[in-house]
Amino acid sequence: MRALGLDVGERRIGVASGDTDSGIAVPAGVIKNSPKATEDVVREAHARDAEVVVVGIPYSMSGRVGPQALVVQEFVRGLEEAGLTVETVDERLSSAEAERALAAGRTEGRGRRRPERGTVDAAAAVVILQAWLDGRRRPEDTPPS
Repeated sequence: MRALGLDVGERRIGVASGDTDSGIAVPAGVIKNSPKATEDVVREAHARDAEVVVVGIPYSMSGRVGPQALVVQEFVRGLEEAGLTVETVDERLSSAEAERALAAGRTEGRGRRRPERGTVDAAAAVVILQAWLDGRRRPEDTPPS
């Protein structure tokens, strides 16, 4: 099953793609968060033959639904109304995890410049989608330790 992962921010929406066969999520770019963002996500989902869109909900550290989580939940409703199948995951700290992973890559000789913000957004979408893919993995798919 092909899937699209989204990290919905105030200005940008990080996008990742992946599938349950490979179990791997990869960055797929950024969509500007604008009044036509729902249409853009629908177009991207169709272009990638995604059967599900996985959206990270930014709960507060206490697990409460804060202002940004409410905004993202409203965005999810718009995607569902547009005919997409949507699943949500808790995305606390996904951006921080993405920034750490990108920083680790920079320390391995790939440059010291701070990545463009869109790169972090797409990497956060990878973290979100990868968590969802990992959660769908069957026990027999996990290699022995």
